[in-house]
Amino acid sequence: MSLSSLFARPLLIYDDSCGPCTGFARAASNLSRGWIRTAGHGSQEAIKAKAAVFPQGYDATRMFWLINRRGAFGARSGLVPLVREIIAGWFKGGKNDDAFLSSINPACSSPDSTLERLAKMLSHGESFYFRSS
Repeated sequence: MSLSSLFARPLLIYDDSCGPCTGFARAASNLSRGWIRTAGHGSQEAIKAKAAVFPQGYDATRMFWLINRRGAFGARSGLVPLVREIIAGWFKGGKNDDAFLSSINPACSSPDSTLERLAKMLSHGESFYFRSS
């Protein structure tokens, strides 16, 4: 099975120990009517996806990732594909079973920390495209 068919329905991998990050993932899932699947970095689904997509030894926990049929898009590089998938979800819909249960780190939820994460997201980005087969 090819990676593009494995991610025909997009997967958003996020930091599930961060309150604002969890809220971001919840908003993406809700806005897409459940089309976008979500998984915290430490979940089994995210671990399997990262093993399939990223080179061995690559630290994918530095940012959120949207993985769809075209590739994996991190942080700033993932914003436009995320908006596209949200719009696709308006027409396709889906069901996301992520309960958004996480052990939130209180230091991550401060306004300063939230602004720092937002600035990092907007200044960093990376993409891994899937080869067409």
